[in-house]
Amino acid sequence: MSSDVTVTKDGVVLLDYAQLAAGADLSAAIERAYGHDGIGLLVVQGIPGLAELRDNLLPLGFRFAALPTEVKDRYVHERSSYSFGWSHGKELLRPGQFDEFKGSYYNNPQYDVPHTDAALIEKHPENYHPNVWPEADFPELRPAFMALGQRMVDVGVLVAEQCDTYVRSKLGSRLSPDAALAKTIRESRACKARLLYYFAINEDATPRTRDSWCGWHSDHGSLTALCPAMYFEAEPGAKEPARKDIPVPDPEAGLYVRTRTGEERKVVIPKDSLAFQIGESSQIVTGGLLRSTPHAVQALAYPASRNISRATFAVFMQPDNDRHLRPPEGVDPAEQKVGAFQPGMTFGDFAKATFARFYNPYA
Repeated sequence: MSSDVTVTKDGVVLLDYAQLAAGADLSAAIERAYGHDGIGLLVVQGIPGLAELRDNLLPLGFRFAALPTEVKDRYVHERSSYSFGWSHGKELLRPGQFDEFKGSYYNNPQYDVPHTDAALIEKHPENYHPNVWPEADFPELRPAFMALGQRMVDVGVLVAEQCDTYVRSKLGSRLSPDAALAKTIRESRACKARLLYYFAINEDATPRTRDSWCGWHSDHGSLTALCPAMYFEAEPGAKEPARKDIPVPDPEAGLYVRTRTGEERKVVIPKDSLAFQIGESSQIVTGGLLRSTPHAVQALAYPASRNISRATFAVFMQPDNDRHLRPPEGVDPAEQKVGAFQPGMTFGDFAKATFARFYNPYA
Protein backbone atom coordinates (compact mmCIF):
# COMPACT_ATOMS: atom_id res chain seq x y z
CA MET A 1 0.00 0.00 0.00
CA SER A 2 1.43 3.38 -1.01
CA SER A 3 1.96 5.95 1.73
CA ASP A 4 2.03 8.80 -0.80
CA VAL A 5 -1.23 10.61 0.05
CA THR A 6 -1.93 14.14 -1.23
CA VAL A 7 -3.64 16.47 1.25
CA THR A 8 -4.54 20.15 1.29
CA LYS A 9 -3.07 22.56 3.84
CA ASP A 10 -6.19 21.89 5.91
CA GLY A 11 -5.63 18.14 5.89
CA VAL A 12 -8.30 17.20 3.31
CA VAL A 13 -7.29 14.16 1.22
CA LEU A 14 -7.17 14.80 -2.53
CA LEU A 15 -7.68 12.08 -5.14
CA ASP A 16 -6.85 12.64 -8.81
CA TYR A 17 -9.71 11.59 -11.09
CA ALA A 18 -7.34 10.13 -13.69
CA GLN A 19 -5.80 7.81 -11.09
CA LEU A 20 -9.23 6.89 -9.80
CA ALA A 21 -10.54 6.08 -13.28
CA ALA A 22 -7.41 4.03 -14.03
CA GLY A 23 -8.05 1.84 -10.99
CA ALA A 24 -4.84 2.71 -9.09
CA ASP A 25 -4.71 1.37 -5.53
CA LEU A 26 -5.59 4.38 -3.37
CA SER A 27 -6.21 2.46 -0.14
CA ALA A 28 -3.81 4.63 1.85
CA ALA A 29 -5.79 7.73 0.89
CA ILE A 30 -9.08 6.02 1.78
CA GLU A 31 -7.75 5.08 5.20
CA ARG A 32 -6.47 8.60 5.86
CA ALA A 33 -9.75 10.22 4.78
CA TYR A 34 -12.35 7.79 6.09
CA GLY A 35 -10.57 5.84 8.83
CA HIS A 36 -10.73 6.43 12.58
CA ASP A 37 -8.44 9.48 12.47
CA GLY A 38 -9.80 10.91 9.21
CA ILE A 39 -12.44 13.59 8.73
CA GLY A 40 -14.88 11.35 6.83
CA LEU A 41 -14.45 13.39 3.65
CA LEU A 42 -12.16 13.52 0.62
CA VAL A 43 -12.05 15.53 -2.62
CA VAL A 44 -11.73 14.16 -6.16
CA GLN A 45 -10.14 16.76 -8.45
CA GLY A 46 -9.79 17.10 -12.21
CA ILE A 47 -13.18 15.62 -13.19
CA PRO A 48 -13.75 16.17 -16.95
CA GLY A 49 -16.87 18.15 -17.84
CA LEU A 50 -17.87 18.82 -14.24
CA ALA A 51 -17.53 22.60 -14.39
CA GLU A 52 -20.00 22.83 -17.30
CA LEU A 53 -22.54 20.54 -15.63
CA ARG A 54 -22.28 22.61 -12.43
CA ASP A 55 -22.76 25.86 -14.37
CA ASN A 56 -25.84 24.42 -16.10
CA LEU A 57 -27.61 23.43 -12.88
CA LEU A 58 -26.73 25.68 -9.93
CA PRO A 59 -28.11 28.95 -11.38
CA LEU A 60 -31.45 27.12 -11.77
CA GLY A 61 -31.57 26.96 -7.97
CA PHE A 62 -31.70 30.76 -7.91
CA ARG A 63 -34.27 30.94 -10.69
CA PHE A 64 -36.62 28.32 -9.23
CA ALA A 65 -36.47 29.91 -5.76
CA ALA A 66 -37.44 33.24 -7.37
CA LEU A 67 -40.72 31.81 -8.71
CA PRO A 68 -43.95 32.83 -6.94
CA THR A 69 -44.71 30.82 -3.82
CA GLU A 70 -47.95 29.49 -5.29
CA VAL A 71 -45.97 28.01 -8.21
CA LYS A 72 -43.34 26.38 -6.01
CA ASP A 73 -46.03 24.97 -3.73
CA ARG A 74 -47.37 22.87 -6.63
CA TYR A 75 -44.26 20.74 -6.28
CA VAL A 76 -44.29 20.15 -2.52
CA HIS A 77 -44.68 16.45 -1.70
CA GLU A 78 -45.68 15.90 1.93
CA ARG A 79 -46.39 12.18 1.51
CA SER A 80 -42.67 11.46 1.02
CA SER A 81 -41.67 13.52 4.08
CA TYR A 82 -40.73 16.26 1.56
CA SER A 83 -38.12 13.95 0.00
CA PHE A 84 -39.31 14.62 -3.55
CA GLY A 85 -39.97 17.98 -5.14
CA TRP A 86 -39.69 21.35 -3.40
CA SER A 87 -39.19 21.70 0.36
CA HIS A 88 -38.88 24.90 2.38
CA GLY A 89 -39.36 25.41 6.09
CA LYS A 90 -40.12 21.75 6.86
CA GLU A 91 -36.75 20.55 8.12
CA LEU A 92 -35.44 21.17 11.63
CA LEU A 93 -32.28 23.29 11.59
CA ARG A 94 -31.82 22.47 15.26
CA PRO A 95 -34.28 21.29 17.97
CA GLY A 96 -37.36 23.53 17.96
CA GLN A 97 -36.25 25.65 14.98
CA PHE A 98 -37.52 25.02 11.45
CA ASP A 99 -35.15 25.88 8.63
CA GLU A 100 -36.39 28.96 6.80
CA PHE A 101 -32.94 29.88 5.49
CA LYS A 102 -32.83 27.46 2.55
CA GLY A 103 -35.04 25.64 0.09
CA SER A 104 -34.38 22.28 -1.54
CA TYR A 105 -35.45 20.42 -4.66
CA TYR A 106 -35.19 16.63 -4.29
CA ASN A 107 -35.42 13.83 -6.86
CA ASN A 108 -33.81 10.55 -7.82
CA PRO A 109 -30.95 11.47 -10.22
CA GLN A 110 -30.96 8.09 -11.97
CA TYR A 111 -34.56 6.87 -12.29
CA ASP A 112 -37.68 8.96 -12.82
CA VAL A 113 -39.69 5.93 -11.72
CA PRO A 114 -37.54 4.04 -9.21
CA HIS A 115 -40.19 1.34 -8.68
CA THR A 116 -43.57 0.40 -10.11
CA ASP A 117 -44.61 -1.78 -7.14
CA ALA A 118 -47.48 0.21 -5.56
CA ALA A 119 -47.12 -1.55 -2.20
CA LEU A 120 -43.40 -0.73 -2.03
CA ILE A 121 -44.01 2.91 -2.97
CA GLU A 122 -46.70 3.13 -0.30
CA LYS A 123 -44.37 1.66 2.31
CA HIS A 124 -41.32 3.75 1.39
CA PRO A 125 -42.50 6.90 -0.42
CA GLU A 126 -39.44 8.86 0.76
CA ASN A 127 -37.25 6.76 -1.56
CA TYR A 128 -39.44 5.08 -4.18
CA HIS A 129 -42.05 7.65 -5.18
CA PRO A 130 -41.73 8.75 -8.83
CA ASN A 131 -39.81 11.96 -9.37
CA VAL A 132 -41.71 15.24 -9.08
CA TRP A 133 -40.68 17.66 -11.84
CA PRO A 134 -41.96 21.20 -12.51
CA GLU A 135 -42.41 20.47 -16.22
CA ALA A 136 -45.23 22.97 -16.68
CA ASP A 137 -43.49 25.84 -14.93
CA PHE A 138 -39.74 25.13 -15.10
CA PRO A 139 -38.91 22.41 -17.67
CA GLU A 140 -35.19 23.22 -17.80
CA LEU A 141 -34.65 21.77 -14.31
CA ARG A 142 -34.91 18.06 -15.13
CA PRO A 143 -32.14 17.67 -17.78
CA ALA A 144 -29.58 19.73 -15.84
CA PHE A 145 -30.43 18.01 -12.54
CA MET A 146 -30.18 14.50 -14.01
CA ALA A 147 -26.97 15.15 -15.96
CA LEU A 148 -25.00 16.43 -12.98
CA GLY A 149 -26.56 13.88 -10.63
CA GLN A 150 -25.62 10.93 -12.82
CA ARG A 151 -22.07 12.20 -13.24
CA MET A 152 -21.70 12.46 -9.48
CA VAL A 153 -22.96 8.89 -9.01
CA ASP A 154 -20.49 7.63 -11.63
CA VAL A 155 -17.55 9.18 -9.78
CA GLY A 156 -19.00 7.97 -6.49
CA VAL A 157 -18.88 4.37 -7.72
CA LEU A 158 -15.15 4.78 -8.40
CA VAL A 159 -14.61 6.07 -4.86
CA ALA A 160 -16.73 3.21 -3.52
CA GLU A 161 -14.57 0.64 -5.33
CA GLN A 162 -11.54 2.05 -3.54
CA CYS A 163 -13.38 1.85 -0.22
CA ASP A 164 -14.22 -1.82 -0.91
CA THR A 165 -10.58 -2.67 -1.65
CA TYR A 166 -9.47 -1.07 1.62
CA VAL A 167 -12.23 -2.64 3.74
CA ARG A 168 -11.67 -6.14 2.32
CA SER A 169 -7.96 -5.87 3.11
CA LYS A 170 -8.81 -5.23 6.77
CA LEU A 171 -11.89 -7.35 7.42
CA GLY A 172 -11.93 -10.10 4.80
CA SER A 173 -14.48 -12.83 5.49
CA ARG A 174 -15.90 -11.00 8.52
CA LEU A 175 -17.79 -8.69 6.16
CA SER A 176 -21.45 -9.20 5.37
CA PRO A 177 -22.15 -9.75 1.64
CA ASP A 178 -24.26 -6.60 1.83
CA ALA A 179 -21.27 -4.47 2.84
CA ALA A 180 -19.82 -4.01 -0.68
CA LEU A 181 -20.25 -0.28 -1.23
CA ALA A 182 -19.84 -0.13 -5.02
CA LYS A 183 -22.32 -3.00 -5.51
CA THR A 184 -24.77 -1.28 -3.14
CA ILE A 185 -24.67 1.92 -5.17
CA ARG A 186 -24.88 0.21 -8.56
CA GLU A 187 -27.91 -1.87 -7.57
CA SER A 188 -29.80 0.72 -5.55
CA ARG A 189 -32.97 2.35 -6.84
CA ALA A 190 -32.99 4.75 -3.89
CA CYS A 191 -30.31 7.31 -4.74
CA LYS A 192 -31.46 10.86 -3.92
CA ALA A 193 -30.17 14.23 -5.13
CA ARG A 194 -30.80 17.60 -3.53
CA LEU A 195 -30.49 21.00 -5.19
CA LEU A 196 -30.09 23.43 -2.30
CA TYR A 197 -30.67 27.17 -2.38
CA TYR A 198 -29.69 29.39 0.56
CA PHE A 199 -31.59 32.67 0.58
CA ALA A 200 -29.87 36.02 0.94
CA ILE A 201 -29.77 37.40 4.48
CA ASN A 202 -30.77 41.05 4.07
CA GLU A 203 -31.13 41.95 7.71
CA ASP A 204 -29.08 41.20 10.79
CA ALA A 205 -31.24 38.30 11.98
CA THR A 206 -29.22 35.12 11.51
CA PRO A 207 -26.99 34.04 14.39
CA ARG A 208 -23.31 33.78 13.50
CA THR A 209 -22.85 30.09 14.31
CA ARG A 210 -21.32 27.15 12.45
CA ASP A 211 -24.79 25.63 11.97
CA SER A 212 -26.65 28.80 10.98
CA TRP A 213 -27.33 27.60 7.40
CA CYS A 214 -27.39 23.84 8.00
CA GLY A 215 -27.44 22.14 11.39
CA TRP A 216 -24.79 19.68 12.54
CA HIS A 217 -25.58 16.17 11.29
CA SER A 218 -24.12 13.05 9.71
CA ASP A 219 -25.69 11.70 6.51
CA HIS A 220 -27.43 8.38 7.07
CA GLY A 221 -26.77 6.89 3.62
CA SER A 222 -23.66 5.16 2.27
CA LEU A 223 -21.76 7.89 0.41
CA THR A 224 -22.60 11.53 -0.28
CA ALA A 225 -21.24 13.54 -3.23
CA LEU A 226 -21.04 17.31 -2.80
CA CYS A 227 -20.75 19.81 -5.65
CA PRO A 228 -18.82 23.09 -5.14
CA ALA A 229 -21.24 25.83 -4.08
CA MET A 230 -22.04 28.86 -6.24
CA TYR A 231 -22.78 32.34 -4.85
CA PHE A 232 -25.03 34.92 -6.54
CA GLU A 233 -25.64 38.65 -6.19
CA ALA A 234 -29.14 40.01 -6.83
CA GLU A 235 -31.51 42.67 -5.55
CA PRO A 236 -34.54 41.39 -3.57
CA GLY A 237 -37.25 40.09 -5.90
CA ALA A 238 -34.95 39.67 -8.92
CA LYS A 239 -35.80 36.80 -11.26
CA GLU A 240 -32.18 36.42 -12.43
CA PRO A 241 -28.93 37.10 -10.58
CA ALA A 242 -27.00 40.24 -11.49
CA ARG A 243 -23.78 38.25 -11.02
CA LYS A 244 -23.18 34.53 -10.58
CA ASP A 245 -20.33 32.38 -9.30
CA ILE A 246 -18.90 35.34 -7.42
CA PRO A 247 -16.14 35.03 -4.80
CA VAL A 248 -17.42 34.27 -1.30
CA PRO A 249 -17.78 37.67 0.43
CA ASP A 250 -17.30 36.14 3.90
CA PRO A 251 -14.31 33.78 4.22
CA GLU A 252 -15.78 32.15 7.33
CA ALA A 253 -18.97 31.02 5.57
CA GLY A 254 -19.37 27.58 4.02
CA LEU A 255 -19.04 23.87 4.80
CA TYR A 256 -17.46 22.66 8.05
CA VAL A 257 -16.70 19.19 9.36
CA ARG A 258 -16.09 18.18 12.96
CA THR A 259 -13.00 16.01 13.43
CA ARG A 260 -12.66 13.09 15.86
CA THR A 261 -11.02 15.46 18.36
CA GLY A 262 -13.89 17.95 18.14
CA GLU A 263 -12.12 20.50 15.93
CA GLU A 264 -14.36 22.34 13.46
CA ARG A 265 -12.58 22.50 10.11
CA LYS A 266 -13.68 24.35 6.97
CA VAL A 267 -13.68 22.44 3.66
CA VAL A 268 -13.32 24.26 0.32
CA ILE A 269 -14.19 22.28 -2.83
CA PRO A 270 -12.48 23.48 -6.06
CA LYS A 271 -14.75 24.09 -9.06
CA ASP A 272 -13.53 21.07 -11.05
CA SER A 273 -13.88 18.79 -8.05
CA LEU A 274 -16.38 16.88 -5.94
CA ALA A 275 -16.25 16.07 -2.25
CA PHE A 276 -17.33 12.65 -1.00
CA GLN A 277 -18.49 12.05 2.57
CA ILE A 278 -18.93 8.64 4.15
CA GLY A 279 -22.42 8.08 5.56
CA GLU A 280 -23.63 6.29 8.65
CA SER A 281 -24.77 3.19 6.74
CA SER A 282 -21.20 2.57 5.58
CA GLN A 283 -19.97 3.08 9.13
CA ILE A 284 -22.42 0.43 10.37
CA VAL A 285 -21.64 -2.26 7.78
CA THR A 286 -17.86 -1.81 8.14
CA GLY A 287 -17.96 -1.85 11.93
CA GLY A 288 -16.55 1.66 12.08
CA LEU A 289 -13.63 1.03 9.72
CA LEU A 290 -15.12 3.77 7.53
CA ARG A 291 -16.50 6.57 9.67
CA SER A 292 -18.99 9.35 9.00
CA THR A 293 -18.30 12.84 10.30
CA PRO A 294 -20.75 15.52 11.46
CA HIS A 295 -20.88 18.53 9.17
CA ALA A 296 -22.69 21.87 9.05
CA VAL A 297 -22.88 25.02 6.90
CA GLN A 298 -22.16 28.47 8.33
CA ALA A 299 -24.14 31.38 6.89
CA LEU A 300 -22.69 34.57 5.53
CA ALA A 301 -22.36 37.25 8.19
CA TYR A 302 -24.41 40.42 7.89
CA PRO A 303 -23.79 42.90 6.19
CA ALA A 304 -21.57 40.88 3.80
CA SER A 305 -24.63 38.70 3.22
CA ARG A 306 -26.78 41.47 1.72
CA ASN A 307 -28.16 40.39 -1.67
CA ILE A 308 -25.89 37.31 -1.68
CA SER A 309 -27.39 33.83 -2.01
CA ARG A 310 -25.87 30.36 -2.42
CA ALA A 311 -26.69 27.20 -4.35
CA THR A 312 -25.17 23.75 -4.22
CA PHE A 313 -26.01 20.15 -5.10
CA ALA A 314 -25.66 16.95 -3.10
CA VAL A 315 -26.20 13.34 -4.15
CA PHE A 316 -26.96 10.76 -1.47
CA MET A 317 -25.97 7.25 -2.54
CA GLN A 318 -27.67 4.74 -0.29
CA PRO A 319 -28.92 1.13 -0.13
CA ASP A 320 -32.34 -0.03 -1.20
CA ASN A 321 -34.83 0.01 1.64
CA ASP A 322 -34.97 -3.75 2.14
CA ARG A 323 -31.18 -4.04 2.51
CA HIS A 324 -30.23 -5.17 6.02
CA LEU A 325 -27.46 -3.17 7.68
CA ARG A 326 -25.32 -5.94 9.16
CA PRO A 327 -22.11 -5.08 11.04
CA PRO A 328 -19.12 -7.39 10.54
CA GLU A 329 -18.86 -10.50 12.69
CA GLY A 330 -17.44 -9.88 16.14
CA VAL A 331 -17.75 -6.10 16.02
CA ASP A 332 -17.87 -4.22 19.31
CA PRO A 333 -21.54 -3.40 20.14
CA ALA A 334 -20.45 0.18 20.80
CA GLU A 335 -19.65 0.50 17.09
CA GLN A 336 -23.32 -0.16 16.30
CA LYS A 337 -24.43 2.98 18.12
CA VAL A 338 -24.63 5.14 15.03
CA GLY A 339 -27.30 7.81 14.55
CA ALA A 340 -30.82 6.37 14.80
CA PHE A 341 -29.66 2.81 14.03
CA GLN A 342 -30.83 -0.17 16.05
CA PRO A 343 -29.54 -3.73 15.45
CA GLY A 344 -31.67 -5.67 12.97
CA MET A 345 -32.79 -2.60 11.01
CA THR A 346 -33.07 -2.50 7.26
CA PHE A 347 -31.98 0.69 5.55
CA GLY A 348 -35.66 1.61 5.18
CA ASP A 349 -36.16 1.31 8.94
CA PHE A 350 -33.04 3.37 9.53
CA ALA A 351 -34.13 6.06 7.05
CA LYS A 352 -37.57 6.42 8.65
CA ALA A 353 -36.04 6.72 12.12
CA THR A 354 -33.61 9.33 10.80
CA PHE A 355 -36.30 11.39 9.02
CA ALA A 356 -38.33 11.43 12.23
CA ARG A 357 -35.50 13.37 13.86
CA PHE A 358 -35.39 16.07 11.19
CA TYR A 359 -39.02 16.64 10.21
CA ASN A 360 -42.18 17.48 12.08
CA PRO A 361 -44.79 15.03 10.72
CA TYR A 362 -47.58 17.52 11.52
CA ALA A 363 -46.00 20.50 9.74
